[in-house]
Amino acid sequence: MDRDPRSEEDQDADWIFAIDDPHSLPTDRLPGREEFDRYAQPLLARRGQGPALPDQDRPGAEPDAVTGAIPAVDGEEDGSDGTDDGTVAPLARPRVVSYARSGTTPNAEDDEIPIAGFQLPERFKDLGLFDALRDVLALICLTSALTTTFTVADNPVLDLLGRISIGVALVALVAVHALRWIPAAPPLRAIRTLRVAGMAPALAIALLVLGADLVLSLPVLFAPLPDGPPVGIGVGVSLLLLGAILGIEPRAHEGYLPQERARRAARRLLLGVGIAAAAALLLALVMIVGRLFTTGWAFSLMTFANTLISALLLAVVLASALRRERSWYVFSTAVVAGLAIAALADNTLGLQFAAPISVARGFVYLPFLLAALGLMISRSFVRSMPLSFRRTDWLVYSVRALELSALMHSAAVLWHLMGALAATSVPRPGGPVLHLADAAVCACFVVVSVFGRTALLSRPAVSARASGVVASLVLVVVGFLDVIVSSIATASGAGLVTGGVALVLGIATALMLTVPAPVRDEFGAPDITRMFADFRARDNGRVSLLDLVPDVSDATAERKIFPGR
Repeated sequence: MDRDPRSEEDQDADWIFAIDDPHSLPTDRLPGREEFDRYAQPLLARRGQGPALPDQDRPGAEPDAVTGAIPAVDGEEDGSDGTDDGTVAPLARPRVVSYARSGTTPNAEDDEIPIAGFQLPERFKDLGLFDALRDVLALICLTSALTTTFTVADNPVLDLLGRISIGVALVALVAVHALRWIPAAPPLRAIRTLRVAGMAPALAIALLVLGADLVLSLPVLFAPLPDGPPVGIGVGVSLLLLGAILGIEPRAHEGYLPQERARRAARRLLLGVGIAAAAALLLALVMIVGRLFTTGWAFSLMTFANTLISALLLAVVLASALRRERSWYVFSTAVVAGLAIAALADNTLGLQFAAPISVARGFVYLPFLLAALGLMISRSFVRSMPLSFRRTDWLVYSVRALELSALMHSAAVLWHLMGALAATSVPRPGGPVLHLADAAVCACFVVVSVFGRTALLSRPAVSARASGVVASLVLVVVGFLDVIVSSIATASGAGLVTGGVALVLGIATALMLTVPAPVRDEFGAPDITRMFADFRARDNGRVSLLDLVPDVSDATAERKIFPGR
């Protein structure tokens, strides 16, 4: 009657309560490690004595059809004592795989499961998403440079050189992919050389146009320009510069891995872009002072207002990368990417931030901004940034969006005040009244942004997220109304100072606060309080939420009486 009704032949080998259980573990307390090892030793010895596979008629039997295991030679035939466990060698890829009690899923175990019937060919598995995305962006920028303004003065030589360089870059971009994926043994070194050689003319022509505009603008830097600048840098030059920088770096599937030398070069190039932008800013300030006596104070005042907005945006982007501030780097990269996408449609929408400009007329900032974007998303520079993404980062980016909103709209208040002052001397669309009204609206944007940022950093979790969402909705609604009114009154698109920033940042902040799922508690339920606690713990030196877990070692070591005894 004491025998277990189950037979040993039918017993599951993974059953924890085995037939020969010595019943030596205590039941009134948790066993120690040594006690558990003594308990498990006879069970493991019994399991090792069992055959690994059913008996085979011959040593060279075929592999098992289910597990793909090849049976070893029996112990009696090879002279062993029969205690060996019969070592087997499984096939590399068995036809049928059992995931029972494996702790994995089929997707994690077998990477050849097709998605919706589509399976990527073997030769394309080296193509990374990051490299493919950069090539697509380079292709879009190069083709868009053909359809947007290249030079304001319609210089035939520079325009022709620009079109030739764009054509060479497009052919090279197609050729490197054809040589990489069509041959069975692609010449990787030749592909890397072809990529650099094909994109170099586009980069050189973009720099040539910038240099020509600078050189030809110096003689007329202080003179009135009724007929326009001598060259003028259009949006096509900036897009050509961005496309060349995005496409010139060899890819990982072409056998290129940036080493420390390449990472240092990327940081130095970005620093060079910052120095060139600072030199252009200094030159613009000199031109503004000189134009006070030749063109009038109203022109100089509005040019200074535009320079202030542009320089502030450039400073935010370059400082985030050069100072290696991770959250600002990610957020500013997304902001500049949005501006680059809007620049693609500049001729259609007439956006103010991408208006063609020249050294002779103002601060040329768009080429430097897009060049910084191309370097910041290059593989060499990304590998030098300590990037790691967590769910609480959405709250960090929401705070960064509100900070950028407060910063840019504070500058917009000054811009509108200068515009109102200049409109008293020179007739401007809307007049001083519209500028003063927009200044009041931008001041409201500053107040709302500061309110939302303070709420996210200090209020209780639930009310903090609600306050952030409300602040975002106010930015969206009021920004949209400001865009409509300003567009009708000035007959131009929404720029950095006419509600466009508030509209875009409000939408982004509202989505970041509502769409991403919060962190979950120990029961799997969303926990907003824990998410905000982890977010705010960044500034307190706390590493993770594990510091909030209580210490239960004393309770675990305590001897407890089993119930009923």
